[in-house]
Amino acid sequence: MRIFLIGILFFINLYSKEDIYFLPNDGKVAEKQIALLFSKAHNNIKIAIYSFTNKVFLKALKKAARRGVKIKIVADYGSNKTSRYGSIVPQLRKLRNISVHLIDGKGNGRYKGIMHIKMFIIDDRVVSFGSANYTYSGFHNNYEILYINDDWTFTRKFLSIFDKLYKIR
Repeated sequence: MRIFLIGILFFINLYSKEDIYFLPNDGKVAEKQIALLFSKAHNNIKIAIYSFTNKVFLKALKKAARRGVKIKIVADYGSNKTSRYGSIVPQLRKLRNISVHLIDGKGNGRYKGIMHIKMFIIDDRVVSFGSANYTYSGFHNNYEILYINDDWTFTRKFLSIFDKLYKIR
């Protein structure tokens, strides 16, 4: 039985998928891929993001939420508490099946940090992280990197990080 399980895990890892996008060169393809992943999620989407203004992602997340996908978002408090800077997080916060948790970074007494992580996890299986904010500039103007992977051993580490972020008060 143990050999059988090891064989299955090896087979799954052998066929795991990973993509690396160099933005802005791959911006349109990456944006389309993420929107597709969001809109085809089955159970849950977990997002940690500093700046979130991308309307393509907004549409895909609304679609997923309407289908009953549970969405959790951890975002930077200063950049997303209002739509003043174009943030779509206040719009998402109003939708059913979407919960939003805004946090600041850790401070040192004189300076309050920011929540600067950029990652998502879909169905506790697919993880993405990189330097790009979920903004037009992040995908179409700036030089950024974006990595997507569906290897379970890799993803579970990000699930742990997301859970810790979501519990910060």
